[in-house]
Amino acid sequence: YPMVLIMSATLGDPSLLAHKLGFVEGECAFVDVPSMFPVQNRPVFYWPVAKLSSQSDEGDYAALASAIRYLATQPRLAPLKGVIHTPSYKLVAKLRNHLAASSDGLVGRMLYQERPEDRERLVDVFTTVDHPWIIVSPSLATGFDYPYAIGFQIIAKTPFADLSDPMVRARRDYELPGNARFGKQCYDDDSLNQVVQACGRAVRAPDDTGVSYILDSNFWPLYKRAFSPLYFKDALRWLE
Repeated sequence: YPMVLIMSATLGDPSLLAHKLGFVEGECAFVDVPSMFPVQNRPVFYWPVAKLSSQSDEGDYAALASAIRYLATQPRLAPLKGVIHTPSYKLVAKLRNHLAASSDGLVGRMLYQERPEDRERLVDVFTTVDHPWIIVSPSLATGFDYPYAIGFQIIAKTPFADLSDPMVRARRDYELPGNARFGKQCYDDDSLNQVVQACGRAVRAPDDTGVSYILDSNFWPLYKRAFSPLYFKDALRWLE
């Protein structure tokens, strides 16, 4: 074919994608199309309450749980269903430990996905039972498409790939001639792209509404150094 059109709301960095797909420089173009969804329907708030990493202690998890409790019990959010995105089952367990003692009605709203096989059952309960559920899961950032089901989302931790995996680390450390940071750029690009995808779960139609909150302070440095589409930049705000 003389021309090919590739379309996605989450292509990632166009220059990195072009190289990974083998496109010849000068023979491809990137077009950033504005979102058809009103920006006021899909706000994304950055609220840095903790800097989470493999070295995080119980104080960090307690601060994260406290912020989640605060948001979920606000008058505008308390009647709504919510999703808390975590990059691991370990964080699901940590949040369950810190939220289990809540006495503000939050316990009766929580659904925790602690195993891969629990996903389908919990999503069915979340989407079909009329109750302000909050589902905590490491596997709903993509492939979850239920318009009008989600009122709010919380991204508890920036989803960096696990560098203890030798394949992940090898890819992160990969260098190109003339670009020693290529692997690091791809690593960051994948991480931020997952945040953008997660934020997109809440609003699936032009008249759908949903608000997203990012609580990990690792997000902002990543946002400053990696690519994000215009529609995401338009929606992002600091929470004051």
